[in-house]
Amino acid sequence: MACETLKQKIHDTLKTGSFPDPDYFIDVFDDGDEHIRILVISRKFDIYEYKRSEREDRVWEDIVQVLSEDELEHISRIVAVNPEEIKIYT
Repeated sequence: MACETLKQKIHDTLKTGSFPDPDYFIDVFDDGDEHIRILVISRKFDIYEYKRSEREDRVWEDIVQVLSEDELEHISRIVAVNPEEIKIYT
């Protein structure tokens, strides 16, 4: 199980960084191992303007500024989606 302190640090970094709007959904959770996955749902990720990799890069931009190399190694996956994409798949 990943460190709760690290997960909270990532969550707080994203909430105070590029995703402060209360309508943005951020979840930082264990992947069942020692790794962490990050899910960000935001209208900021226009599905026609940004490729998936560009959206993930926007999330990385915030967290690389505050996490150490060792802490970054715990992140196994970032998923950054627009709410409209969720509607398409459900």
